[in-house]
Amino acid sequence: MKSICIQVPSLRDNQTVDVEVTVNGKKRLMNYRVESFDWTDGGPDTSQKIQRLRDLINGYDAGWELVQIGVPDGDLVPVMFKRSAPAVS
Repeated sequence: MKSICIQVPSLRDNQTVDVEVTVNGKKRLMNYRVESFDWTDGGPDTSQKIQRLRDLINGYDAGWELVQIGVPDGDLVPVMFKRSAPAVS
């Protein structure tokens, strides 16, 4: 599937965005979720921070796939996931 870019308001932990797209008369509902990763947690060692971020991504619910690691917002890094199997109607 091709991608489109839609600007959405800033999201915080455990919020979801539902996007409905119609392609050739068929509707698809896509669900997105943003998790906030605290970049300051765990001390100043960058390699440990990167490993914690990897662990978050690798251990995330298998029904969601990584879409984007965002730009830090203060001490938090937004990590966006998309539901793997979008609903079709």
